[in-house]
Amino acid sequence: MMWLKGCPRCGGDLYVEYNVGDASVTCLQCGHVLTEAQEAGLKQLQLVR
Repeated sequence: MMWLKGCPRCGGDLYVEYNVGDASVTCLQCGHVLTEAQEAGLKQLQLVR
C-alpha cells in the first residue's frame, strides 16, 4: 500500500516495508520511518476517506 505525499517530514510518498515478522511505513524519498502514533493517525485518515 502507498500513500502519496503523506510523509510528515518531507511530503514524500509513503509505502509499507515488510521485514521478517514486522512491517513499517517508510518514506520513499527521505527514508523517514513513521512512529506507531503516526501510523495510527495515517490509518485513521484512511478510514475516513
